[in-house]
Amino acid sequence: MKLQHTTSAIALLAGMSMAVPALAAPTPTPAPQEQSTSLEVLIVTAQKREENVQTTPISISAVSGTNLAKDRVLTLEDLGHNMTGISFTANSPQSNEINIRGVVNTRLSSPTSDQSVSTFVDDVYVSRSGNLNSSFYDVSRIEVVRGPQGVLLGKNVAGGAVNIISNAPNFDRSGKFTVSLGNYDLRQTQGYFTGALTNTLAGRFSFQTIHRGGYAHDILHNVDVENLDSVQMRAQVAYRPENSDLRASLNVDYAKDSNDGVNRVGLKSTTLPASFTPWSSTRSLIEAKLGRKLSIRESLPIWPQFKGDAAPSPQRAEHKTYDIIGKVEKDVTPTIRFSSITGYRNNQSYTLYDQTGLGPANGYNVAGALLFAEPVNFIEGVRQFSEEVRLTSTDSDSRLDWIVGAYYQKSKVHQYNRFWGESTVLPTLSGESHWDDYGRNEDKAIFAQLGYKITDTLKFEVGARYTKDQKGGTQRGIIVATGDRLNPNDTAPLTPLTTNFFTPYNESWTKLTPQATLRWTPNDTNMVYATASVGFKGGGFQGNASNAFAAATPYNPESVKNYEAGFKTELFDRTVRSNTAVFYMKYTDLQVQQTLASCLCNVISNAPGATIKGVESDLQWAPNHWFHGWASGSYVDATYDEFVFAGVNNSGHLMQRTPKYQGAIGAEVTTSVGSWDDALSARLSYRWQGKMPWAPENTTWEKAYGTLDGRITLTSPDKSWTVSAFGKNLTDEVYRTNIIAFFQEEMSSFGAPRTFGFEVSAAF
Repeated sequence: MKLQHTTSAIALLAGMSMAVPALAAPTPTPAPQEQSTSLEVLIVTAQKREENVQTTPISISAVSGTNLAKDRVLTLEDLGHNMTGISFTANSPQSNEINIRGVVNTRLSSPTSDQSVSTFVDDVYVSRSGNLNSSFYDVSRIEVVRGPQGVLLGKNVAGGAVNIISNAPNFDRSGKFTVSLGNYDLRQTQGYFTGALTNTLAGRFSFQTIHRGGYAHDILHNVDVENLDSVQMRAQVAYRPENSDLRASLNVDYAKDSNDGVNRVGLKSTTLPASFTPWSSTRSLIEAKLGRKLSIRESLPIWPQFKGDAAPSPQRAEHKTYDIIGKVEKDVTPTIRFSSITGYRNNQSYTLYDQTGLGPANGYNVAGALLFAEPVNFIEGVRQFSEEVRLTSTDSDSRLDWIVGAYYQKSKVHQYNRFWGESTVLPTLSGESHWDDYGRNEDKAIFAQLGYKITDTLKFEVGARYTKDQKGGTQRGIIVATGDRLNPNDTAPLTPLTTNFFTPYNESWTKLTPQATLRWTPNDTNMVYATASVGFKGGGFQGNASNAFAAATPYNPESVKNYEAGFKTELFDRTVRSNTAVFYMKYTDLQVQQTLASCLCNVISNAPGATIKGVESDLQWAPNHWFHGWASGSYVDATYDEFVFAGVNNSGHLMQRTPKYQGAIGAEVTTSVGSWDDALSARLSYRWQGKMPWAPENTTWEKAYGTLDGRITLTSPDKSWTVSAFGKNLTDEVYRTNIIAFFQEEMSSFGAPRTFGFEVSAAF
């Protein structure tokens, strides 16, 4: 199936018999069964077995690598902006935030923080969200699981999970090379080569390079920002000995990307209480001097000069990652298979950006009331090791099937963070503060799942996972300097630090997460399921704390109980596929980080409870080989039951960063050109989401918006080459990927503008 895109969710839900999100796109393996439809059989492995998505009793979307390429879905941000039931925001280049069913990890980036929606690469958990800034390439499929999966996927799958699965080595020799050119000076290359190295060993080498100019401009330093330079490569080997059921593989992946910083623009809020507007008023004064309006793609970020440095440090972000993944499978008996997945990941990242995009030293000698700047610099090193072992039953004739396993994961995270401030008036907003934070995280778990076919059409599954989560480390807060050139006598430390400190921290938690599922499959085209499950996300400690007490005080784990029912069906000789899921979730101790106005600092707290309920729907129609249409929609009603923070009562408010409605619609048409059969294809898709609140107070909102994407491809008769023209956000819709509220202003980051280009691919 093609990647889902959107229209009004209300119209979609009314007209499509509520189809579940399991149908986002076709997976390339295994080959589709022969039938009189172009709808492919979708195979997923989210439950640790290869299963047809139509008989898998969870809400899951599988997006094939082919459709990722067609829609130019290159990042998690692209994925979040191309599907329904999932959305994306980003506080910084080091904090990606995936939201599924209202569950989102908002601005939690300390060494001990966990994700609410977990990300896996080739079945290996990625502990740090900032480690996944690199782009997708040579991907077989991406599986998006909605709802907690506390048994087989484990801790930190409270809201769901995203699993990125690479194309595997093949013994048949093949290769492909692609070049893309586009606006904003886009130059992109990617390719792969695979084939047999020996009779028992196959290899695959893949690569991607991207150079793209900036979507925005720093007019103070005459530098493009939101640009990208990246290099990625992956080497794989697969071992398949003759006359043996042993299967082993080794993947080594390297990625490096960099950019020249972010674009932040202060916009006067129409919904916040009346207050000062330092940044928008200063932008107006600059506009008067320039004699023109400033674009939202223009900012004036401050480059801080840290104490001891000879020159200011420019905005920039850089990530370097390499990982090694080893997998082994072997049948230990004719009906029992042993599996091992070993992962090691090393990441080094550097991020420096100005939070407000404008400050007193703006080059125009103007300043609105209370104007200040606070650039921040995050330097992080991560080393992560994980091991999972499983025993899985393989007797397809038995009414009983089972999985048992154990999991271990350890990570060491070192953050050195530097905050620098300059203020026209306010104390605590000038000077320089540093934090040196060493975090150690260790998870141990055992799990089991048992399935029994009560009848040939009715199956009951039950499972549980026991997890022990241990976190500890040390944090040091350092007052490096107080005051600035405007307030040299200011003795107050730069917020949020209040005093020098050093403190150890340590805590552990345990949790049992059960799940039970009943599925009824009356025939090979219909399936109904009902499930109850529990999800768990670990607790942690505040980063960049104000004092030793705050650094050593843990925030609690969060947990969720999920009740879900779904119906999956194929109709009219399998030319129509329609899936629906409805769900009800009760959250306890939801982790929320907010900006506290009294100190202009971020504080993590636990919302005592939240209720989330909704429906997700998906529909496909492929009446013949030349037409394929799709539509999807989601409705999520997510509210805090009880949540009072810093004297503000958020009880009954909508949960932050969660659109109530999302929808998508699209179609692809293929036709012949002269004697070239099925040579020309055209694809158009539209995604829409309703307005959403940015914070629990529900005083800042993102308006509803939609994006239109398209692609036209000409394919040679022998399929050896293609030429394509593509466009993303063709209507140049303006939308935001993050805001931070200060006074009556919203410090805004914007999504990508209209992009377009051409692509040439050659296969051999």
